Amino acid sequence: MAQREAMLALGATKWETVRRAVLPYARSGIVGAIILGLGRALGETMAVTMVIGNKDVVPSRLFDQAQTIASKIATTFNEAQIGIQVDSLIGLGMILLAITIILNVIARLLVSRITRGSSAALSA
Repeated sequence: MAQREAMLALGATKWETVRRAVLPYARSGIVGAIILGLGRALGETMAVTMVIGNKDVVPSRLFDQAQTIASKIATTFNEAQIGIQVDSLIGLGMILLAITIILNVIARLLVSRITRGSSAALSA
């Protein structure tokens, strides 16, 4: 807040103030929000299932019907036979968990790197 007011007092435009005072402080939060939103989107099940059509094939075009890992687990677990079918669904759950953990670790590293970089640039 103080940097923004100081830049405006020195005659900077609103865009210069946003670019040089607001965004450097907000960068880590913005990157973290993007990564957490991506992780949330990966875990979303039923809304995505309804939107993308829940078709059990590999799509050949961008807008073809498809199925996510989470929607595959949610729609077939109740009818799965004990054995290889349940084991494969549990394996899919483990893959989804691994993807989520990897995304969270990457998000933490990016946020800490950006926070360190912006605090070093501001102190110099």
